Order: sequence, then structure tokens, then C-alpha cells
Amino acid sequence: MAKILMEADIEFEKVEWGLTKELIAPHTVGAKNIKVKITEWLPGHIHQRHHHPDQEEVIYILSGKGIAETNEEKREIGPGSILFVGAGEPHTTYNISDTESLRGIVIKSPPEDEEIRI
Repeated sequence: MAKILMEADIEFEKVEWGLTKELIAPHTVGAKNIKVKITEWLPGHIHQRHHHPDQEEVIYILSGKGIAETNEEKREIGPGSILFVGAGEPHTTYNISDTESLRGIVIKSPPEDEEIRI
């Protein structure tokens, strides 16, 4: 099954650290192996340290400034930064701006998995 969507037609959902919208997911297009989202970490917000036991994650930063932290490194991120987080790896993302959202595309596989805070 193929579907063509318009990102503007999908509503953002409020989350603790900002806003997110699921573009490709089991409930939007019937995806079985992948989830694609646009996420905005609001100014000064942090997605607390957590891991996904069986899910890999890719974050591609579109705009803003932040810090990504894993067990291996802590690094400033901005437009063009790409983060890969393997299944079970603890990670966190900080928006270090007081005025601008940190915006990125988030890809997860498999699409459904648990988020465990550390």
C-alpha cells in the first residue's frame, strides 16, 4: 500500500519536551516496520535520558541548536546533524536556545517500542 501525505495536514501532539507529529506510523499509513516523525524540542526543554529496548532511532536536525548525549559522547547539534541511536542505548536531547525550537525528523524501527526513562 502506498500513500501520499501532506505534512501540514497532520496535527502536532504536545509532549513533555515540546511537540511531535507522526507522519508515517502504523495508525497513519499502516506502516509495519518504521515510524517517521517531526519533533520540536521547545526552547530550553530536554527530552530526559531514556532508552528503547528493541528500537533503533535516527534523528536528523533541520533547525535550531541543541546537545545530544549518549554513553559514548556529548556533542552540540544543529542543522545537518544526524544521530543514530542503537536499540537499548541511553540517550537524551537538549534544546540549548532560549528562543528557538530545535526541530528534527525522527525515524524509528520497529515503529512501536517502549521508552524507558533512566
